[in-house]
Amino acid sequence: MNIKDRILGILAALLQYSRTNWRSILKYSVISGIVILSFLIGGSYVVWLTKQEEVARNLETFQREVSDAYDPNEIKPIRILDKNGKLIGEFSRRKFRPIRTDNLANHGNIIWALLSSEDRDFYEHNGVNFTALLRAIIVNLTTFQKQGGSTLTQQLAKLTLDLGARNVFNKLTEFYCTFYLESKFDKNTILAMYLNRIFLGEGNTGVEEASRYYFNKPAYELTPAEAALLVGTIPAPSNYNAVRNPKIALKRQKMVMTVMGKNQNLHPNPKSIERDFEKKVDANIRKFRSFYVVEETKEEEDKVVITSEIGKYGFDKDFTINLASDFNFGIRQFVIENFSEIDLESRGMNVYTTLDYDKQEAAERSLREGIETVRKKLSEDKANYIKAGKTEEAAKQNKIIENMNGSLISINPTNGYVEAMVGSYKISNIFRLNRAVSAVRQPGSVIKGLVYLMAFEKRIATPTSIVVDEPIKIRGYAPKNWYKGHRGAMQTRTAFAQSVNTIAVKFMDEIGVGDFIHTLGKILDLDSSELSRRFQHNLTLALGSGELSPKELATVYATIANNGKKVKPVEILRITDFEGSELYVNLLPDPKEAEQILDPVACAMTLNLLEAVVSEEGTLKIALKEGEKFPLGGKTGTVQSPKEAQKRWGSRKGVRDVWFAGVNPNLVTAVWVGNDLGAPFPGSGSGTSGSIWFRYVSHVARTLGFGDSLITPFNGDYVKVDICAETGGLLSNEVECKHPLYGQYYYVGDQPGGGAPTPTVTQTEGGTPTNGSEEALSGEDAVELELPEIKEDPNDD
Repeated sequence: MNIKDRILGILAALLQYSRTNWRSILKYSVISGIVILSFLIGGSYVVWLTKQEEVARNLETFQREVSDAYDPNEIKPIRILDKNGKLIGEFSRRKFRPIRTDNLANHGNIIWALLSSEDRDFYEHNGVNFTALLRAIIVNLTTFQKQGGSTLTQQLAKLTLDLGARNVFNKLTEFYCTFYLESKFDKNTILAMYLNRIFLGEGNTGVEEASRYYFNKPAYELTPAEAALLVGTIPAPSNYNAVRNPKIALKRQKMVMTVMGKNQNLHPNPKSIERDFEKKVDANIRKFRSFYVVEETKEEEDKVVITSEIGKYGFDKDFTINLASDFNFGIRQFVIENFSEIDLESRGMNVYTTLDYDKQEAAERSLREGIETVRKKLSEDKANYIKAGKTEEAAKQNKIIENMNGSLISINPTNGYVEAMVGSYKISNIFRLNRAVSAVRQPGSVIKGLVYLMAFEKRIATPTSIVVDEPIKIRGYAPKNWYKGHRGAMQTRTAFAQSVNTIAVKFMDEIGVGDFIHTLGKILDLDSSELSRRFQHNLTLALGSGELSPKELATVYATIANNGKKVKPVEILRITDFEGSELYVNLLPDPKEAEQILDPVACAMTLNLLEAVVSEEGTLKIALKEGEKFPLGGKTGTVQSPKEAQKRWGSRKGVRDVWFAGVNPNLVTAVWVGNDLGAPFPGSGSGTSGSIWFRYVSHVARTLGFGDSLITPFNGDYVKVDICAETGGLLSNEVECKHPLYGQYYYVGDQPGGGAPTPTVTQTEGGTPTNGSEEALSGEDAVELELPEIKEDPNDD
């Protein structure tokens, strides 16, 4: 008998049993249902009884808000301090007088939008709209689409209880609270409480806060279109708000305005509604978009990017002191998400962080100056367009200028402390995405640090072994270099310093793409689905075709600088009240017990290579005077603008992203510069991002100082030797060496041997081999410029 027959036999037997014993089955099913229902009803009532006192206290606070007795000046501030105790931020949870019952009718448009979208029968039901609830259940069961049926009173009960997980048990508990609310307060009080307590995204609780944040106006001045946009965020405020996801927010705005047109009787003063409103929805939306400069721009693969001035004035609205905007905004989000409204409004707090304001100040200044250099060059081109009468090109150029951006983040690799964070280039007080944390872009050649490290781990090469830059084709992929032709035989350290693409791809092939992705996932704590989404399983990863944020890139290099031990970025150390009582402590793991992800010897060898990048033979030549020298190393990365983007921007040539990852003793820094619209601009990983980094760390070296070495002591199977950079052989007293390298790390047995030094051979395609490296390293070849055209991945360098 096969499996199918067995299943059919079992089903037939069950059916026969049901027919014979249906009375017993029905009886016990009813009993079981009654027992389960009694447990749910009784258990949820017990929970309600335990919560009732707390709910009463919260509601007393809510009620004071909607009466004249509420004084927002009573709110105590939250203070943010850097690691040295300097006050870098201070904000209050609520600085504006909330909506009250005596002025509720003045807020006609927001009430109209809210009732039309969320609860049209608010003034008729007794807290629960059973018709809407039944309709939602039927829709959810028959169409598998999520539809809510809760009333405003139920939503206020949910906000008041804050039970967390959504399940039947908690839902029943909220029913008790709903009926309690309806028995204690009139409808207008409930509505005012709700308007003051609903979360509307970006840390905004209450319509008044949200109105000032998104639109820079009090809630009673909201237009129907503005009110509709706010109400549209209610089902999922973190995802539907116009700052984080303008495409969805604007779509929901139209949906809300449409139902407003059909329910004009819900406005407290229907006569104030524009005549034929329902026919003018599209016109009102166009007017709204024009006022808030809503613009749509197509990027590669027809991806639409929407920009606007919604939220332009609200980024710093809660702060009376804000010396590190992007960093402080993240701290504010953490505090709001982890403490109750009552705590936030009644207890002053001190938040002790890892930021070093001296470094922060230098980072902000360096990034600003670096991006202004790019903007200046773009502005010169704009002036030429205007002079030539090319107004359309001048307008495009202006858009490129206005959307130039960048970020910088510094992490102490020994403890994970985030010591500097600049999330974007600040032109005004406009809300800005923290690009250091949330923006992921292709890293280009800056990823090669990890590629070479893994090649060392697997003993595929050493820093001084000879590799050959030559035409290759691996499984159909034929990478080309950022310079023309190929340079033949060279040392591995030279290949890294010059960012030779063919060598990196060869190494990736021998390492294995799967192993590389797995290691990256361990370093960054990314699960398999996230890795699959952001890193295609092919050899172009060697040239930076995946996606990383600056914070993630800094974490990769911090792990290398920490001798391969896992680094978890930290921003908050502890939070206390003003009396010193601890409210939160970040229990940091012992650095000695951190997971060993990368081999420490391979890390030391890679740090030696990073020093080569900023030497005379690297892509970022830095010549420091005696007495001004300090330990430094790094890697450049330049991602060329794709052909489609160049065509979209008037056939302009340029780059899309420029990166630099820099390492100093106890400080790892990632710098990114790019254009938010994907437009091409003039720049390179060395000339743009590298210069920002060097300006920044030079200031740190002068004012704060660095240690003596990039490499901290570790246990491992290694030897340290002194070698000659030109030959790759051991230093010899008898042979003159222009570039001696002292204390270079190797696995035992892999170090260079003695004997007569052998010069490295370099060549250009079609040319003749030359001894030494000076000729091949001269001129523009020493800087990563434009990427060549390649079929498999046009965006690596």
